[in-house]
Amino acid sequence: MNGAYRTGVIVLVGLAVLTLIEYFLALVGGLMVPLMLVAVFKAALILEYFMHFSHLWSEEGGAE
Repeated sequence: MNGAYRTGVIVLVGLAVLTLIEYFLALVGGLMVPLMLVAVFKAALILEYFMHFSHLWSEEGGAE
């Protein structure tokens, strides 16, 4: 498996696991802080993988 494909699979599995955690936390009910923490982790994963957010501050990335 090449690097990009492997990273994509890892991100997919990570998002699926975090979604399952969110689902079970929502079933328990009333746990807003843990739900928000999971949402922040999911957002960070999406920002980094799909939007390449950290590249905005790197030497070779960002606006020109």
